[in-house]
Parts: sequence; structure tokens; C-alpha cells
Amino acid sequence: MNSNESKFPVLTALQAISESIHQFPVTILDAPPGSGKTTALPIELLKKGLGNGKKICILEPRRIAAKNAAKRISESLGEDVGQTVGYRVRFDSKASSETKIEFVTDGILTKYLLSDPELSDYGLLIFDEFHERRLESDLCFALAKKSQEIFRNDLKILIMSATLEGQNFSKLGIHNPTIEVVTETFPLEIFHMGESNLNSQKRLQDLVPKAVEQTSGDILVFLSGKKEILDLKMALESNPICQNQSSIFPLFGDMSLQDQEKVFLPLKDGKKKIVLSTNIAESSVTIPGVRVVFDTGFFKHSVFDPDSGIQHLVKDRISLSSAKQRAGRAAREGKGTVYRLWSKEEETSFYDRTKPEILEGDLDRLVLEVKSFGEDIDSLPFLDPPNKGSLLLSMERLKRLGCLDTNLNLTSLGKDALLYPLPIRLGRILSVLPKSMEPFVENIVSILGKESSGREAKEFPLRNSSNQTLTNPELKQIYKQIFGIFQGKKEGNSNIEKSQTQSPEFYLCQGYPDRIAKRKADGNDYKLSNGKIGVLSTNLLNLPEYLIAIDTISFGQSIFITQYLPISLETIKESLSNQLETLQFPEIRTTQKGESNLVVLEERRLGELTLESKELKNPDPIALQNALEKYLLSLDWESEWKRRDELQSLYERVRFLVQNQILDVKVSFEELKQSAKEWLFPFINWETNKISLDRIPYWEAFKAYLGYENESILNKEAPTSILVPSGSKISIQYSGNEPELHVKLQELFGLKQLPKLAKGKINILIHLLSPARRPVQITKDLESFWNFGYHEVKKELKGRYPKHPWPDKPWEAVPTKHLNHNKRS
Repeated sequence: MNSNESKFPVLTALQAISESIHQFPVTILDAPPGSGKTTALPIELLKKGLGNGKKICILEPRRIAAKNAAKRISESLGEDVGQTVGYRVRFDSKASSETKIEFVTDGILTKYLLSDPELSDYGLLIFDEFHERRLESDLCFALAKKSQEIFRNDLKILIMSATLEGQNFSKLGIHNPTIEVVTETFPLEIFHMGESNLNSQKRLQDLVPKAVEQTSGDILVFLSGKKEILDLKMALESNPICQNQSSIFPLFGDMSLQDQEKVFLPLKDGKKKIVLSTNIAESSVTIPGVRVVFDTGFFKHSVFDPDSGIQHLVKDRISLSSAKQRAGRAAREGKGTVYRLWSKEEETSFYDRTKPEILEGDLDRLVLEVKSFGEDIDSLPFLDPPNKGSLLLSMERLKRLGCLDTNLNLTSLGKDALLYPLPIRLGRILSVLPKSMEPFVENIVSILGKESSGREAKEFPLRNSSNQTLTNPELKQIYKQIFGIFQGKKEGNSNIEKSQTQSPEFYLCQGYPDRIAKRKADGNDYKLSNGKIGVLSTNLLNLPEYLIAIDTISFGQSIFITQYLPISLETIKESLSNQLETLQFPEIRTTQKGESNLVVLEERRLGELTLESKELKNPDPIALQNALEKYLLSLDWESEWKRRDELQSLYERVRFLVQNQILDVKVSFEELKQSAKEWLFPFINWETNKISLDRIPYWEAFKAYLGYENESILNKEAPTSILVPSGSKISIQYSGNEPELHVKLQELFGLKQLPKLAKGKINILIHLLSPARRPVQITKDLESFWNFGYHEVKKELKGRYPKHPWPDKPWEAVPTKHLNHNKRS
């Protein structure tokens, strides 16, 4: 092993890597941190001609890693950055015609692929820190793989990471073996500091100063977010030990690159360096001097709710692979120590690897970028394809924004929105914003980079002049870039509504059609046009009726509106006129007398939000018919018909004959409900502004529905009543499984058999009653009862009812309704 290989172990596999790149379209390299895969390997691949006469492009997910990698390689070559090795990142680039190796971030590579799908200038494309699985990085890989298939079979791809466990490359047809580099690592001691809790800040305030005094080397602390970093920085700076013996450096995403780079510079005063970082320091190039790592075990990331179109910043446990990456930071240059602020037992609940962002991120830009590339998402080789349901919701949202047409093709507005490196809804606003409103561009940019830490709502500040709101250096750079694009755009888009008043609210509405909110009846709850409920946590007494929920945060199932802009109903109607629907609904109104009437309610809606509602005083008969149809479809017909005795009796008789195949008509309530327009509506007076629900003519309509011939059969085969020997007309009940007759037994003396129903098919079930009309026997065979059952009943009841006749031969006795022949029973 030569000295270079000893210093950079990845070079021991250089021959295998070279052969694989020559032989296969995609090469996979698994090499541990500090092995030289980022800073030593690229120049060796260039020397071996693996760029195939073209440049080598290296995708680094983070800007600071891209810049530092280019700087370190250039120093090793004795050159300035921008000669052989350069970089292109947002807001900064150093590259020239001499540059053969370019480090770029995923946003830059996406631009390359969209503007030149063949990647004409590049022969080798390297994906570094592939395990991070950022959404744009996954898109770049899918587009590059597609480019290999249809444009460039000579384009080579190299995937590099220290943690590739769980990545299923074989499903993309990548079957060549992974090249693994094994290195001798520096000793690493890992201490688990007991059960984690929400009080990690206080624990770190105690532990970090002790580490400053008792350990050697610089200290790296992993925290979940910007707020936690700034809070701990303030606390440590007030600690005497840290004040005297250390310098504290924050490191998070929306710092300027110049401030981020300070963590890599050596201190000249002999003090220890304490770096307080998000997972930005988890991978990428080494931070020199670090020997101690504190890990809280949490990170913050954006989770997109595709149903509502709202992105939430959530705090989650890191994965085991992230914990491994973080720990490795302590042993890059020597023996290291890691303090994990959780117990060993808790690790059993950690995921193996971090979920790819494409599975839970905002897909809107990805959808438009793929359309711009000229492909459909289903045709691209994603390592983890986006969720189909989330994709459909994204495309619906993009149609509402005007970025896709009804056939899901990219519109000119969608192309314009993509020009801005912003969330699509913000790019869409800027695409139609008149140049006369250029001060409002700063307001748009100010929406970015907010890490909400609480539930308190703040009103979005509208400014009329520039450079009043942006204090964050990163946002200032973004503003400068965005403003340059805005100034260079062509004015006007003929397909987009323009405001007569040219108010910022008008254009914000067009970017947030799904986030228009209306206050509910009381309290601080607002219903959003996407159907969600948001809480406006504020002490204001006069809350606006309508607002735009510009920023939100979630706690469990609750959504809190953290940044909002009050807006008028008139502006909503003017801005989103093409998205408003006028819908009519049935509404039940109850009079003071308790009568229920069905009226037609007309609503003006935006998505799930009702903006206006009114009762139509002179509705069109068709509108009234539609309202009644909706009402009837929602009604429980069985319960409704049971309330109407005459109707229920008729229905039960018809159902009885249908069940016994005497009548052939549809009688299920579902069938009657679905066909009500045909048989019920002709009996309703439509020349009115309301329908009395208590007077719907079901009985008359249902009788006509049967027809004259069926009605005759009904009266004959399922009569409403029967004349018994006593002369009484007794009703037949059809509500049960069999027709029933409830009658006092004395009224049937002399009768051996009742007539059968349904063309002689069905016997009537006779409920024989005592003189007090209590049941004494149930039978279908009256003659058998007289011969056998009657005498037992007579023994039991004769003494109780001595004034009623109890003959010995009931089949020969005279039927009666009376006590004796001339007295009432």
C-alpha cells in the first residue's frame, strides 16, 4: 500500500471502481467516512480518463460540502478553486473553461438536466452522500438514469455513501455488486446517557462545559433545529468555562455560506471550538479538530400533508444510520468520544434509515420539473416512487394554480413558475405579479426560512418599499436572486385574471387558493378551503372574518395558523372568480307551527369553504326538483314511511305479494328512492318556492305506481281486512313475515277455516284473543284448535269470564261479539 492509499483508503479500491465504471452504467461504492471518497477519489478518476473526455460532475447535497470539497482538492493540486476543480452552488460559483471536476448541489444539477437532458458536457456523474435521499437528489438520479437509457449510453453514474443499507438498487436493474471499502478506523467510545427527555437543553448546558474542561479536541453538538441551536448558544456563552476556553459556532441551513464556512477555519487563540449544528454536519466533509460529539437524537424535517397542501415542520427521532454518521464525526482524525442523550434500550425503536424525502415531501415542483423534462413520473426510474395518491392530489393542486391544464400538460404559467427557485405557489405569484408591484417581491421572499417554534399567530407584514423586512443574510441573497429573475421576466400572462386595484392580497389569493380561511361561528377556529380546521392563537378581540393562512404549524392533530393575512370577501371573489362554484342544496326549514319545509339554498363556494349562502325565493322548478332529489336520497325511507299508517299498510300489502311472486314490481326502499323522479315527482306541485315535507304525496304516487290492474290483484289477494262470522270486519296485518289476524275467539265460533291469501298460497296466522283482548293461542289451523286446544283454553278462562259464551261444541256455536246474544262484550 502506497502512502496515498494509506492516507485515503478508498484508493485501494481504485482499480475495482475504474473497471466497474467502464463495464456498467451505474457503479455503487460503499466507503466509510474519512476514506477519501469525496476529496481523493474524483481526481484519480479524472487521471484515469473516466470522464471519457468530458467533465466529471459531483452532486453534493449541501452547498458547504460542495465548496469545501472543491477547495480541498484544489489545495492538494496547488491550484485555485475554479481551475481544474470548481463548484456551482446557489448564490456562488467558481468554475472556468479549465474546470474538469465540478461539485454542484441538487438544484443546480436539476437545472442542467432540464436544460440539457443529454448532459452533453459531462461523462461521469457522481452522487455523493447518496443516503441522504433528498427529493431533488432522487429526481436528479431518476432523470440521469433516464438520460442514460434514451440519450447517452456512454454516460456513467457512480453512487457513493458510507451507509447504503436498505437501498434496493436491483429493482432498477442494477445488479452489479457493491464495491465496499474497509478501513482501519480510529477508536470511538460511545456513551449512552440514559433515558432521553424533552430537557436536553439543560443537560447540554451541564455536559458541554464539562467536556470543554475534561476532553481533548473540539466539540460538535447535534441539535434538532435553529431555535434549539440559538438557545443553547446563548446559554453556553454565559457560562464562564465556555467563555474563557471556547468559541461557539452555530451551523444550520439558512445561515449565509460565509458564516457556515467559519466552522472549518482553525482558531488562532488556542481556544476549543464548539459547533452547534443541525444534521447539516451529519455527512459531507470533515470539520477539522472534532473529537467529541454530543447527539440529542432528534432532527426537524418538513412533512407535507398532500390532502391539505400544508407543509409541517416536525421533530422526529433520527435513524440508526444517522446516529452512525453523527458518531463518525468524532473519529475522523483521531480517537473520539460520543455522548448519546438516550438509552441503549431506546434504540430498538429507531428506524434503520431515514425515510426518503420523496415519500413525504411536497411533490409540486417535482411534478412540474418532470413535465418540463418531457416525461411522465411513472416512466422515470425512481429508487422509491412517490405515493400515487399524493401525486394525484399534487396534480389537482397544480391545476388549481394554473400550472397544469385539464389534460395535465405543463402550461406557460407552470413554466414561468419553475423559473423561480421557490415553492411553486410563490413562483406562481411572482409569474403574474405586475412589475409595478416590485416592492411586494420582498414580502414573497420573507415567507421563506421561518422555523415556527410556537403557536402564536402573527399578521403577515405588507410593505410598500424594499429592504425593510429582510435581516437574515440568506434571505437577502435569495431576494437578490429572485428580484433579478422578476425584473427579467416578460410582463403579463393573458390567461390569468388581473386585479383592477393591483393589491398584494389579490395575488396572494391566487397563490394560496387552498389556504383561504373563514372564521367559524365563534372562537378562534377557521375553516380552510382545503377542508382543514386551523386555530388562530391570538389575543386580538376583533378577528378577521376571512384570511389567508400563509404559514402553519401542527401539534398532533391540530393545525395552528402562525402567519396570516386578513382579506376581504370581495378580493377573494375577484381574485379566484374562475375557481368559485355556485351550488344549490336542499335545506329544511321548520316553521313556528312545527311544519317542515324544503327550500333551495344557493351557496357560493371555494373548495370546501362556503363564502355566501342564501335561500332562493323563486327557485327554478328544476332547482327545486334537484333539491328534493338530494333530500330523498339522504332520507331513511323505512322510518319515514312507518310514520304514515295508510302508506305503511299499502306498502306492506304490496311487499307481501311481491315476496310471494303474485306481483312483479320493485319494492325495495333503495329502488324506490332511486326511481322517485319517475313515480313520485309527477304528483308534486313544482310551482312553489318550497315543498312541505309533511305533505309529500307518497301514498297517492305509490298507488298510481302500482297501476290499476295490480291494485285489483292487491285488493283481492291481500285485502286490508276480512269479514269474520260475528259480522266484524277485522284488519289483516302484513308487517311481519306472515299475514296476521288478531280476533276474539268467540267471533270465530262455527268457522273451521279462514280463506287463504296470495292466490291460495298463504294461510293467515290467527292470534286468538280472550274477551279482554289478550292473546291465548296462535294458529293457522282453526279446526284443529276447536278440536284440541279450545277445551284447555275454556278451562282456564271460563271462570274468569263467566258472562261470555263457552260452548262445548264451538264449531257448531253461534259467533258473537256480545256477552250473551243481546249484550255487548
